[in-house]
Amino acid sequence: LVNVFRALPLITLGLLGGAIADRFDKRKVLIIIQFWSLSIYIAMAVLILGDWIKLWHVYLTAFLLGGGMAMNQPIRSSFIPQLLERRLLINALSLNSIAMNFSRLGGPAMIGYIIALSNDNVGPAYVIGASIYLLVILSTFMLNPPARQARERSVSIGRDVIEGLRYMLLENRTVLALIIVAMGPMAFAFNYITLLPVFVTQVLNMGSSGFGTIQSIAAVGALIGGFILASRANVRHKGRLILGTGLTFGFAVMLMSVLRTPLLVFALMPVMGACQSIFRAAHHGTLLEISPEQYRGRVMSMTFLDRGVQSLTAILAGAVTDIWDVSVGLVVIGAMCVAIVALMGLAVPTIRRL
Repeated sequence: LVNVFRALPLITLGLLGGAIADRFDKRKVLIIIQFWSLSIYIAMAVLILGDWIKLWHVYLTAFLLGGGMAMNQPIRSSFIPQLLERRLLINALSLNSIAMNFSRLGGPAMIGYIIALSNDNVGPAYVIGASIYLLVILSTFMLNPPARQARERSVSIGRDVIEGLRYMLLENRTVLALIIVAMGPMAFAFNYITLLPVFVTQVLNMGSSGFGTIQSIAAVGALIGGFILASRANVRHKGRLILGTGLTFGFAVMLMSVLRTPLLVFALMPVMGACQSIFRAAHHGTLLEISPEQYRGRVMSMTFLDRGVQSLTAILAGAVTDIWDVSVGLVVIGAMCVAIVALMGLAVPTIRRL
């Protein structure tokens, strides 16, 4: 339910966030959204430390944080081209992926250590998290992007949303195809994370330590993939890279379903992590390159819809696992990824020529 409440704004407000990104000063809007998120963290810390926390508070804050994320993600992604040269977009997005995966490696361990020191009270973790979040706001204040030419605004933000949809659905078939391609790895195959606890306990006969180890190894693979892509002076054949990593990710999830020993799973995880990292950076960078500046926020908002759809497909994966077993669940989400990526790669040849 927490995931559902967090996903609802991503599905319903994402396009609005993209329209806001294309309409207003991105830096100022980012600062406002970051203060919004900070206030939610502070509210949670107060509720927990005051022993006033209720389950509905968790649902509400998940929904409110999801709303901030729906606004933040397209604005932040479409802001990147204002800060550097076009040829460096994929390198920059790879560095962003590296930062995210470093946080995946160190963040949970740090929070767990704080909770342990606080006698299993999560309130201090929220306090420290909120304090660290101030650094995010400070770094955004320090950004000094070059001025850009103001574009003519439409009558309303609703008209902006419709205009963005018209561009993606009718005017640029390649952009639409790339958005659909991302649904395979990000909305389906990445749900192996949802099934991983069941796979670890029922198939590998391991406990929580095995679960943590597998996630860490996948994060290491993502870091390696990010460093490789970030170090490339010129990323060529981006379309083939997107299709290749998307297909490999899907097949790797399917392969995982037949593995029965921890060592083989550990060997597969870096490949899955690297594919996910490279796919995301190449995909987002390519979309930003081929989209006109006035549409970038709305285009990127569509790519983050897969976060919301992912929560819904997780229900599908869980239902399949409950009816049959976790191996069938992994095969289904992996096969869906392969089918979507392969179908779009064949149906829209312009992707392969990017």
